[in-house]
Amino acid sequence: MKKMKLRKLIFALTTINIIITLISVFSNYIIRIFLSYKLNSEAARAGTIGIIGGADGPTAIFISSNPSPYIITVISALLSIAGIIYLVFSRRAGE
Repeated sequence: MKKMKLRKLIFALTTINIIITLISVFSNYIIRIFLSYKLNSEAARAGTIGIIGGADGPTAIFISSNPSPYIITVISALLSIAGIIYLVFSRRAGE
């Protein structure tokens, strides 16, 4: 009975991690490619692009430094793979 509850919990967490991985991949890659294409086509039509205000040193560093957005994708993917491996092997051991 306890093993069955553990399998259900791991199945639920694995499913959630797979969903998080898919959403993260979608937001990191596909949306960025679309926005890059869209903004490049609009920037090509613009005659002048003005910069409002200047960026001082600390602000420029704070704005330009960005933690890796791929870390969530990698962690979720690894947890999903580990959950799938556990579920496959625990099912075979139970048979």
